[in-house]
Amino acid sequence: MLPWEGEIWDEERWEAYLKARRRQLDRLLEDYFTFTRYDPYPEGASSDQVRAWKTRLRAFLQERGWSAEAIDGLLRAREERFFSEGEALFGEEEETLLPEAEACRTLMARARQLADTVQEWANRLPGTLKTSALVHFCASLAQIPLELAEGHLLGYERETLGGNIVCARQALRTANRALEALAELRTAPYMTTERYHRLYEDVYELRNALALHVQRLRARFQVGLD
Repeated sequence: MLPWEGEIWDEERWEAYLKARRRQLDRLLEDYFTFTRYDPYPEGASSDQVRAWKTRLRAFLQERGWSAEAIDGLLRAREERFFSEGEALFGEEEETLLPEAEACRTLMARARQLADTVQEWANRLPGTLKTSALVHFCASLAQIPLELAEGHLLGYERETLGGNIVCARQALRTANRALEALAELRTAPYMTTERYHRLYEDVYELRNALALHVQRLRARFQVGLD
């Protein structure tokens, strides 16, 4: 039984739950990357080699105290490549009928395209010019579609909508941080006036669209539609 089943959590309770879950996920990913540093995933290997790698990973994580459920979830995410491609999000026929779900999918695609475009531009810059502000700007943009996706996967039923709202709020905060990082880049030697204004306009419009998305989700929560 899921923690929220049979209850309607408010945003504050969802935020506390999701923070705890993210901390747990961070620890799991830390252990995963510790393992892959000395035993990386065998890209292009045979199915037997991949199975052997998964067995070693499972044994390693079990020694670290992780449950079979947590390990299975990590392996599913690894195979689906959800966090890099988002393919798992586009099979819900029922949810796509909801305007809030359609709006979220549009926002995710828009945010992902912007993040990819900015990352491609940043990759072409000389390494000596890549400051922490630039790294933070790119990382913030890349985080936005993931935060939207987390809420989208929670769903749009009133029982889970509070969690969806919290994830959308986090995406909005991340967009604001991206704008702050971009302001630090205004005087960078590679930043032309034209490029700065174009980037600012793109991120600012995305930020406003995220704010409207939060309002839509809150309106649905208040109405209590199923």
